[in-house]
Amino acid sequence: MTETTPQEQLEKLRTALADLPRRRSQALPALHEVDHVYGFLDTAALEEVARWIHMPRAELFAVATSYTEFRWRPLAPDALRVCRGLSCRIAAGDAAPDGEDHECMFLCAAADRDPITVRGAGRLEDSLDASVFESARALVPGGESRVTVRRSAAHPQWRGWQATMQLSPSDALGLVQRAGLLGRGGAYFPVHLKWGGAVDASTRNGQPYLVANGEEGEPGTFKDRWLMESDPQRILEGIRIACYVLGAAHAFWYINGMADRSAAAAQSAIADAQAAGFLDGLTVEIRRGAGGYVCGEESVILESIEGRRAVPRLKPPYPTERGLWGRPTAINSVETLANLPDIFEYGPDWFREVGGESTPGTKLIQLSGAFRNRGVIELPLGIPVAKIIELAQPTEALAGVTMGGPSGGFLAPGHFDTPIAPGAMDGHGALLGAGGIIGIPQSFGIERALQVWADYNANESCGKCTPCREGSGRMAEALADGNWADVEALIPLITAGSLCGLGQMAANPVTSARHQFGGSIL
Repeated sequence: MTETTPQEQLEKLRTALADLPRRRSQALPALHEVDHVYGFLDTAALEEVARWIHMPRAELFAVATSYTEFRWRPLAPDALRVCRGLSCRIAAGDAAPDGEDHECMFLCAAADRDPITVRGAGRLEDSLDASVFESARALVPGGESRVTVRRSAAHPQWRGWQATMQLSPSDALGLVQRAGLLGRGGAYFPVHLKWGGAVDASTRNGQPYLVANGEEGEPGTFKDRWLMESDPQRILEGIRIACYVLGAAHAFWYINGMADRSAAAAQSAIADAQAAGFLDGLTVEIRRGAGGYVCGEESVILESIEGRRAVPRLKPPYPTERGLWGRPTAINSVETLANLPDIFEYGPDWFREVGGESTPGTKLIQLSGAFRNRGVIELPLGIPVAKIIELAQPTEALAGVTMGGPSGGFLAPGHFDTPIAPGAMDGHGALLGAGGIIGIPQSFGIERALQVWADYNANESCGKCTPCREGSGRMAEALADGNWADVEALIPLITAGSLCGLGQMAANPVTSARHQFGGSIL
């Protein structure tokens, strides 16, 4: 097989760049083109990109280095990439293979007795057996059948959108309010308030944008990938409904850079919907992230789309007031948007039949770690964690569970009767977050899980603010050394001084473990 010469690679890159508008907002798409052609970020290729999008080279390099997914040298043909996410560490126990560490591959449910590994230099999802994806996207039995029911077959029907068009935008907003839909990305902010704020700001700052957030960069989560791969038309119909209410003519569907199958499914869904005439007057543009836990923070997504470094913005103003290019921007998770078609087809009363009075509806829970039944399960908000664990079937005695990822916390077995709910579930750091629940066996231990989260938060700090950049690293070191005095001193500094929510919540696992397990842990 003849190797591609540098000149041939450069010509291939130039052909790809020719399809991109020559402006800064194309920085990340252009970097992805470099990665696809070369397999890494070649410095000579970046010079070509900088010229094409009229961006200073130093600024382009600053953007490129702010994303953790890009590599700066090629992988060896026989390279072994090893997932070091918490679920995979639990699966590996003390026998993890040597290889290039990968923070999380988001195939958590497939990690059984071994961590997920990838051999070779190809794209991550292209290098895995189909059986791995089948396990990683499993649907756990015993749950509800609402969002997990596929709405559209080969030809989209969009009955929820048809019902929406019978209402004015203001009446449609009122229907969402009556349904009581809360965001499903982790913050659980009322959807009608977010949309209403953007609509109100449009009189001052111009036509709103919508961003469908499918970044999903929190270890232990994979429900957005499940939705995008299994029923992208459901999400796209939700995007259409949201844009109608907002008065938006342009939506960005932001998808994790590793989630190639999700992006392909989304692109196919857009083409089918366009052919059916459902997207007339609306542009839905896919944008790919490029790694980094901080990319899940909403203002970082805005910076990314605009072609800037992956760091959070100062707030206020909030995105609904001034978001993309200074215009009002509503950012909703794909799970949030996936609820909309059913709400408009069946009505708000139907939506409120499950869940609590103030927290109606269901939540997609993702189970991994020491469970026999791993995967996605749809359950009503308010269900006790004990019931979820019963459905998951632990493979051995649990030391506890962790919920809400690196920004969340722990639950001890004595507190498994806690119901899942938005916000602080127990008042001491246990958060539902995006709905990832990882079973921690006694053979692994809470101490090791806590260290994994502390190390992850330190590694994933974007570096913009000192309390998070310096404090999270020092906290991880103090935990490893057993220096609890330093840990105690760092907690208020990190929590109060960090710029964004991810930094502010970096100490949550520590405070939660201290509350749940007390002196038995620290």
